[in-house]
Amino acid sequence: MLMDDVRPAASDETTPVALWVIALLALSPFPASAIVYSYGPSHWHSAALTTLLAWSAVVLSFLGGVRWGLETREPRPRWMRQAFSALCAVAALVVLLARGRAPDTWILAGFIGAFLIQWLFDHQTPDVPSRYPILSTSVTGAAGVSLALALEKAMNG
Repeated sequence: MLMDDVRPAASDETTPVALWVIALLALSPFPASAIVYSYGPSHWHSAALTTLLAWSAVVLSFLGGVRWGLETREPRPRWMRQAFSALCAVAALVVLLARGRAPDTWILAGFIGAFLIQWLFDHQTPDVPSRYPILSTSVTGAAGVSLALALEKAMNG
């Protein structure tokens, strides 16, 4: 076995600074688009909301892919966990495609619900690196607060 193949035990892992920097940059479209939608010039509202909803679908799909990858490393992957991982992307697409057919308030609430469900599932997933729950919580928190801000604007517009 090569030294590069040796990994610390899950409880010994720390989150590298570079990972946090990348995560924060990847999360930045959430608050940026929510703030522009809620407080920016009215001619930017539509584009900002579209950005927020599209980014929500992308990130939900990404989180499902992360979970899929974590599960596939197991000697005997659990099919229910892999099925749920794929359903995250399907749910994101369904909610996104409902735009124009359902009020924006429902779309925003649908994404909030989807993020919360994926977060609950993530925190029930065994055998993950110790840094995963805090990263998952950070993503869900950024998405949830941003979507809630936009939901408040859409409800009280």
